[in-house]
Amino acid sequence: MKPQNLAHVKKGDRVQLIYMNDPYTNLGEGAIGTVDCIDDIGTVHVLWDCGSRLGLIPGVDRWVMIENSCENEKQGERP
Repeated sequence: MKPQNLAHVKKGDRVQLIYMNDPYTNLGEGAIGTVDCIDDIGTVHVLWDCGSRLGLIPGVDRWVMIENSCENEKQGERP
């Protein structure tokens, strides 16, 4: 697992949640999802495996990249 580094996050990457600063979310530590997009202000929008679509805010929320979409492409898998 790689530490959070926004410069290398892109659509299709798989991420795992460490901490989210949102008292109303049902997402917990260890939740896994796929990056859908990164908007102009840097929010990393994730399609969580549990069905949620909450975005990650760099510098506020914490996560790790567990699978890079380029690694999938090299192995012939689709993200």
